[in-house]
Amino acid sequence: MTKKYKILAALILLFLGLLVYLEATRPVPINWYPSYGNTDKVPFGLNVFHTTLKDRLTTNFKEINRPPYEVMQDSDSLKGTYLFINDGVYFDEAESYSLLDWVEKGNTLFVASHSISQTLLDTLSLELDFYYDLDNIESEPLLSLSHPSHSTETPYDLDREVTTNYFSVLDTVNTVVLGVFDIRKEGHTDILEPKVNFIRQSFGDGQVYLHLLPETFTNYFMLHKDNANYTNAVQTYLRDDETIYWDNHYKNSKTFYSSPLYMIFKSKYLKWAWYVLLLGVFLWVFFEGKRKQRAIPIVTPLDNQSVAYAHTIAGMYLEKKDHKSIAHHQINHFLEYLRSTHNLDTSLLGLDFITKASEKTNNPVDITKRLIDNIKYIEQKESITQEELEKLNKRIEAYKRT
Repeated sequence: MTKKYKILAALILLFLGLLVYLEATRPVPINWYPSYGNTDKVPFGLNVFHTTLKDRLTTNFKEINRPPYEVMQDSDSLKGTYLFINDGVYFDEAESYSLLDWVEKGNTLFVASHSISQTLLDTLSLELDFYYDLDNIESEPLLSLSHPSHSTETPYDLDREVTTNYFSVLDTVNTVVLGVFDIRKEGHTDILEPKVNFIRQSFGDGQVYLHLLPETFTNYFMLHKDNANYTNAVQTYLRDDETIYWDNHYKNSKTFYSSPLYMIFKSKYLKWAWYVLLLGVFLWVFFEGKRKQRAIPIVTPLDNQSVAYAHTIAGMYLEKKDHKSIAHHQINHFLEYLRSTHNLDTSLLGLDFITKASEKTNNPVDITKRLIDNIKYIEQKESITQEELEKLNKRIEAYKRT
């Protein structure tokens, strides 16, 4: 390694070390990703709610990592409440019907999500819509529960802009409104235009609960002011004497990781150590490879004698005026060309062969037929003239050029 490369490598390492120091001492930014993971302590994780619910239910709390459709195959052994909380819960049609059949037998389905399966909505005679206020750019919701025992003088608030869907159409006969919301209006701290976002509907012998603001179950909402009272009030609809099945399948953030690099990238210090290691390996390969590289000698390829050999053999046949032998070799070479290039079977040169050869070589059928007839004619004769040989050669070359 020359002095120039040593100086360059030292400058790169110094710059990288400074970069690592600045990154390591920089405050960690808040992660606002809506993970809804039960172990995630980020603002929009469910660690607080999950821990609270698990501690309250103890043995009546089970976590499910499989898709609901698979779980419903063993639904006869499941009794209780199936709880789904995520930014989006997208049941397909088969999954929706399986869950509703399970609910009809006396169980409970609780879904907290911005979006609900269309099959579920159609079956329950519900429709969703997105609420927005043109006079109010920010969409920070105010929430309230409808039951008198859960009502408060001032609504609960979430000081973050979130998706604000609501039930625009309800089955008023079977649906019970449990909660409403409104977007915060400037100068007001109460709900002026309530929109339904939390309902209960009977289905068979069971119940279906739908909540359109899953953020109310997150760490950020529960730890903000007295918002935990809202979430705890919603919890009362989950009966203590029933088993709660917590879904881990429909989650933006899974509770397990299969990548062996997860532990490295989880810590910013290990992550930057990994980057330094990779850069060091790259620099070592670059400089060491440049120092030890040797010139690759040029190997002159052997001359191709095939053309010269063909000219020699052809000259021998021409001197003997054995035009039939030359034509025979030329025909065999042409048929081999059709077999290898166009994957044609040349064992029978009939009308079917002529049609296929015309399609694959883009030659008209009449030209192909004349060429095949010429080949058959020459193969039947004991000897041919030089003119007939030249005519055959011209037809074959013209046919292959198309």
